[in-house]
Amino acid sequence: MKQKQGYFYFISDEFYRLFDKEQRLMKNKETIDGVLHGRPCFYAFEDNRTPGILWCVPVSSKLKKYEDIYAHKIERQREKGVERPMCNTIYFAEIMGIRRAFLIQNMFPITNKYIASMYMDRNTQRPVTIEPGDERAIVSNARDVIRLVFGGNTRLVFSDIITTYKNLCAELGQERESLTSETPAKKPSFIADIKQRQAEIAKRDRERKSGISNNKNEPDL
Repeated sequence: MKQKQGYFYFISDEFYRLFDKEQRLMKNKETIDGVLHGRPCFYAFEDNRTPGILWCVPVSSKLKKYEDIYAHKIERQREKGVERPMCNTIYFAEIMGIRRAFLIQNMFPITNKYIASMYMDRNTQRPVTIEPGDERAIVSNARDVIRLVFGGNTRLVFSDIITTYKNLCAELGQERESLTSETPAKKPSFIADIKQRQAEIAKRDRERKSGISNNKNEPDL
């Protein structure tokens, strides 16, 4: 099955250890009312150059903060004489009927290897999605920002997405070469990979809690 965009995901700690050593990305987990949550979630869309790479846009519930930032960016453009000011680094849309901020300025590339789980609607047990119009706007704005960053305007985003992108491309190349040399080619199933990843993480969590896992070098996912 071809990789699909338009879903929301939670990212594994492994990705942050490998690709966010300078800690420029949004925190993988945050404490809400004293409880540690696996947030933020990320809206993902496909890279248009390299198969296997997705771009993740973090979603925030801190509307007032990002509405103020958005308004400030628009006002600065007006002060400079821009007739039609715009901000394509922050976008607002509803998720399951609740308004959220999509932080394109904080986006980064990833592969399904580093996706821990998919954001599911507890009531329907189906993947959470957004309206097609909002999806088109987010992807369009994000692709514009990616093009500008790769063209030299790196200040539009917080992390070094160019280096991360290159490292992921190299990693994908190594994995594909290994698969070609060791096993017969198989059609990729993105959803199946995510489910298998979730099962592996759940198994490791159970092993840790029961004291079964004794491998000190085992990665903490």
